[in-house]
Amino acid sequence: MNKIKEYIEFIPKNETPAAMPEGIAVKYYVCWPDEPEEITPDNCQKILKNLRDGRWGNIYLTNNPDLEEDIMELESGDGLFALQYLRDNSGMVGEQAAWFSTYDPEYLDSDEETDIECSDGQSVICRKYTTADKDAVMTAIEYFLRTGKLWDGIPWMKGWREWEDES
Repeated sequence: MNKIKEYIEFIPKNETPAAMPEGIAVKYYVCWPDEPEEITPDNCQKILKNLRDGRWGNIYLTNNPDLEEDIMELESGDGLFALQYLRDNSGMVGEQAAWFSTYDPEYLDSDEETDIECSDGQSVICRKYTTADKDAVMTAIEYFLRTGKLWDGIPWMKGWREWEDES
């Protein structure tokens, strides 16, 4: 019989993080409950400014407007930021379906919940998946928007599930 086992790996930040490139690699953004909107050179700076100024507490960035794969998601509130990247949102198993999240090392052994009001109106974010480093989060979002890749100037917690044989 098989069962699913969850794996966690910590990816430290690079002491010399990647520089911010020009251009736009991600096509859509969603601020719930609105529909996906295209990211253009004209609205890119407005999107980033709204996030940095705290006007938007949540956003999804993706090339797939159905939010099925390669999604960066921000949920924030009360000075905390939960930034997550999902390779595959279809429930797949295996490292190709890994998720990456910010984390707070002081809360890794805790299931303490935050007061962040999630955009879906029902999810709960545990404190261990958050950071208070707003500048790093905003830079990671901009880097993802411009490259479609994770910025290496922030530490990431990587998680995935694998089928394990119980015999």
